[in-house]
Amino acid sequence: MICEKPNVAKKIANALGKPKKLSYKGVPYYELERGGKKIIVASAVGHLFTLKESNKKNKKFGEYPVFDINWASASIIKGKEYVKKYIDTLKKLSSEAHEFYVATDWDIEGELIGYHALYYCCGKKDAKRMRFSSLTKEEIIKAYENPDKIDYGLIDAGDSRHKLDWYYGINVSRALMQSIRAVNRWQTMSTGRVQGPALSFLVDRELEIKKFVPKPYWVIGALLKENITAIHEKDKFWDEKEAKEIYNKIKEEKEGIIEKIKKTKKKIKPNPPFDLGTLQREAHRIFKFSPKKTQEIGQKLYEKGLCLHPDTPILTPRGALRIKELEHEGSVLCLNSDLKIVESKYKLLKRVINENLIKIILEDGTSLIATKEHPILTYSNDKLIFIPCEKLREGDNILKIKSENGLKNTLNRNILNKNNKNILNKTQQIDEMENIKEEELNHDLKRIVNGQVDLLRIVKMEYIPYNGEVYDLTVEAYHNFIANNVIVHNCSYPRTSSQKLPEDKEYIKKILSKITAINDYKKYAEVILKSNREPIQGKKKDPAHPAIHFVDVPNEPLPDEEKKLYDLIVRRTLSLFWEDAEREYIIMLLNIKGEIFKLSGSRTVNEGWHEIYYFTKFDEKELPNLRKNDKVSIEKITFDRKETKPPKRYTMSSIIKELETRELGTKATRADIVEKLVKRGYVIEDNSLQVTDLGIAVIETLKKYCPEIIDEKMTRELEKKLDRLQKGTMKKDNLLKNAEKKLRAILEEVKKKEKDIGRELVEKIDTTNKTLKTIGKCKCGGDLKIIKSKGNKRFIGCSNYPECSITYPLPQRGRIKILNEICEVCGSPLIAINKQRLCINLECPSKASEQPKEEIEKSERTCPKCGGNLSLKKGIYGMFYGCENYPKCKYTENLNKKTNSQDSKKIVGKCPKCEGDLIVRSGRFGEFIGCSNYPKCRYTEKIKSNK
Repeated sequence: MICEKPNVAKKIANALGKPKKLSYKGVPYYELERGGKKIIVASAVGHLFTLKESNKKNKKFGEYPVFDINWASASIIKGKEYVKKYIDTLKKLSSEAHEFYVATDWDIEGELIGYHALYYCCGKKDAKRMRFSSLTKEEIIKAYENPDKIDYGLIDAGDSRHKLDWYYGINVSRALMQSIRAVNRWQTMSTGRVQGPALSFLVDRELEIKKFVPKPYWVIGALLKENITAIHEKDKFWDEKEAKEIYNKIKEEKEGIIEKIKKTKKKIKPNPPFDLGTLQREAHRIFKFSPKKTQEIGQKLYEKGLCLHPDTPILTPRGALRIKELEHEGSVLCLNSDLKIVESKYKLLKRVINENLIKIILEDGTSLIATKEHPILTYSNDKLIFIPCEKLREGDNILKIKSENGLKNTLNRNILNKNNKNILNKTQQIDEMENIKEEELNHDLKRIVNGQVDLLRIVKMEYIPYNGEVYDLTVEAYHNFIANNVIVHNCSYPRTSSQKLPEDKEYIKKILSKITAINDYKKYAEVILKSNREPIQGKKKDPAHPAIHFVDVPNEPLPDEEKKLYDLIVRRTLSLFWEDAEREYIIMLLNIKGEIFKLSGSRTVNEGWHEIYYFTKFDEKELPNLRKNDKVSIEKITFDRKETKPPKRYTMSSIIKELETRELGTKATRADIVEKLVKRGYVIEDNSLQVTDLGIAVIETLKKYCPEIIDEKMTRELEKKLDRLQKGTMKKDNLLKNAEKKLRAILEEVKKKEKDIGRELVEKIDTTNKTLKTIGKCKCGGDLKIIKSKGNKRFIGCSNYPECSITYPLPQRGRIKILNEICEVCGSPLIAINKQRLCINLECPSKASEQPKEEIEKSERTCPKCGGNLSLKKGIYGMFYGCENYPKCKYTENLNKKTNSQDSKKIVGKCPKCEGDLIVRSGRFGEFIGCSNYPKCRYTEKIKSNK
C-alpha cells in the first residue's frame, strides 16, 4: 500500500489494524494483517521523481530552449538526497508483494505521486486505488474495502502539467538570465507559465495607479442631529458651478420634510462551506494570515505535531542554537539511516501549552525537557525505536551524539548480550571491542557502534509544570533532529476547490456529536442534531475532496494561530445548518427647499447564523424613527470638494481570488506563486502588494519581445486542453508537441535580442535593489542602506562611505521590513524585525531602562554559564547584560523594559517558572499578573478576587 507521506502511512496502518513498525535504511513502514491478508503500508515523501534535462553533459551552461527531459529520482535536487532511501525501500518491499493499493491524496498531484511510485519503484502499471478526503478511521476503512481504479487521464494531465511548467519556467527563466549575462552581469530570474501572467496583471494594476490622474467632484450634505448626514440624491457633482448653485440656494436652511420612506427586509443565507481559496481569503481578512501561512497552519491541524521546551539547544551547521532562536526555515543537523550526522532543511513550528513537561536526565548530566508525547530514539529489546517520553523509564538507554569515549561507553553496556550472556566485561580493551563489532552484534547495534552516537542511561525523570510556548521542527528528509545532543523525532491539509459537505448524513451526525465536547460549540451542535437541518452547499465541486470542515476535536490545547483557524472552520461549518439572518434596509428622502437628499440606514432584525459565525460584520446604521411629512431639523449644509481615488492594489487575500477568477494556477499552487513573486523581488508585500521596478521591467520586456509568454488566454487555453486530456478527448503527445513548437519559435526571437533585453533588465535591477535596501536618510544627507560584510554579516551603513563612516548594528536573524517611517523620539529611521517595530539608534531614549544607568552599572552580576562578569550593553532591542567573555560565551540577560512606575509596586508573589517577581500589569484586556522577567519569561495568570 503506497501512501503519500510517512505520517499518513502511520495513520492508515493504525486505522486498518494493529501494525508493527519496521524500517529499511531508516525509512519507516508498517506490517499488519487484515482479513487474512498480510499488508505492508509504505510511503513516498511527496514527489519521489522530478523532471530533469537529458544529456546535460553535452550542453553548455544555461543553454535554451530545452525540451528533451525525463523523470528521474528527486534525490538529484540539493537537499532532497533522502528521497533515494524511500525509492530503495519501495523497491525492496514491492518484490515480496502480489497486490498493490495506491493510497495517496485524492487529487491530480496525489494520482501522479502514487503512479510514479507504482511504476518506477514497483515495476507495476496498475493497482487498486483508495480514495479518501480525510484521515478518519472510518473513511480509511471504507476506502480500503471499496477500492477504485487508477485514473490514467488524471495521470496524463498531471504529467503534462509538470512538463509544460518545465518547458515554460526553465526555458524562459534561462532566456532572461542569459540576456543579463550577455551584458556581463549575473542575476537569478524566474518566470513561468502561471507566474508570468500573474505578475502581468499585478503590473497592469501598478501602472494604472501610477498613471492615475485624480478627478475632482463635489458632494453636498445635510448634517442632522445625532451626527447623521443626508447626501444630495445626485451623490457626486462633476460640475462645480452646478454644485455651488444648489449649495447657495439651500445653505441657510434649518429644516427639511420627509417626503418618502422605503423599508425593505432581506433574508441572508449563510456563506457556503470553505474551499481552500475562501479559507485563505477569510483568514487574511480576519487574522491577517498570508495564504501560505493559512495553508501551513491547516497542514498542522491535519497532522498534529509534538514539541520541546523553548530553551532546548538544537545542533545546526552554525553550532548549537536554542530552538526558540531558530529562524522559521533553515538547516539543522540530524542522523541518516547509518546514524551518521548529516544536514537537512527544517521548518519551525510553535504552539502554546499549559501542561506538565517531562525532564529526562542522563548519566552524564545531559538533560532534555519535552512534552510527554515527544518520541526519543532509544535502544530497547535489541532494536532502535522512538519511544514517547511518558513511556520511558529510569535505566532505559537513549541515543546521544558520540563523545570521545563513545564506542567504549556503548560496548561496555550490559545490554550487549548474546544468548543471555554478556559479550564483554568492563575490562576489555578497545581493540578487542573493535574486533567483535561485525561478528557478535545485531544489526541495530552495529549501526550504533559504527555510527556517530553513544548510548546513555536515564538516571532520573521528573515532571515540570509549564505554561508557555513550545517548539518543534519538521525535517521531512530524515524525520529526526538533535536536541541537546539527544536524537528526537520530528513532527510531520487538504487542498480542495469544493464548496460541498459530504452527503453522508450519518457522517455529519457523527462529527456534530464530537464537537459537542467543546462548550463553545455545544449548544449549536445539539440544536442542529435535534432539528435534522440540511446544510447550505456551495456551487463548486471537487471530485477529490469535500469542502473544508472539522472532523474531530483536538486532544490537546491548540496554539493561538491553530486555535484561530480551527475556530473559524468550526463556526463556518456549524453556521451552514443555522437559520437565515434577516436585515432591514431603510431609505428616507428628505426635501430641503425642493432639493432631494437621501438618508440610508440598515439594521439586523434577526441575527440568525451570525450568532455562530460572528466574523461577518454588517454596518448597523440606525435612523431616527420618522414618518412621512415629519419635519427634520438641520444643523448645517456641507459643501465638500473631493477627488477620485486610484484603484486599490491587490492584497494577499484579493490576489488569490483574482487568480481563481482568471483560472490561473491551481488551488495548491496559487499561494506559492505569490510567495515566489515576493521572493524574487518583483513584488513588495506591505499591507498590499506593490510591484517593484524590476517586476515592471520583467513584464515590459516580455511584452515587448515575447508577449505570448505572459498571455493569460494562452495559459487558460492550456488548462482547458489539460482538462480535455484528463477526460480522454485529447492526446498527450499532441499537446506537448504543439506547446514545444510554439515556445521554440518565441525563444528563437528572444535569442536575437539578448543584449537589448539584458540592458533593460539590469537598469531596473539596480534601482530595485536600491529601493529594497534603503531604510532612510543619514544625517550627512546620504542613504542609510542594509549592507552585508565579507563575512556575510548584515548592518546599516551610509551610501557616502568612506566620507561618512556611521554604522548601526543589526540582528543576524529575522526578516527586516523597511517601514519608511522615523522614530518620534529621536528622528532616526524605524525598521521592523519579525513584526516588532524598532528604532535603529542604540542611543534612542525609547530604549532606556526603568532603573538609572548608574544604579545598573553598580550592580555586580555574574554569568551563570561561564562565571564571567556581566556588563551593561546596548542593542537594537534596548539595554541588556552581556558576558565579558563574548564571543566564547554568548550569554545575555534582558533588562526590564520601561513600565508604569505603579506596576513595580504591585508585587503579588514569586513566578513559579523563573523565581522573578509577579507584578500587576495592564494590557489591552485589562489588568493581569505577569512576570518581571518578561519577555524572557512569559508566565501570566488572571487576577483573582482574593488578590
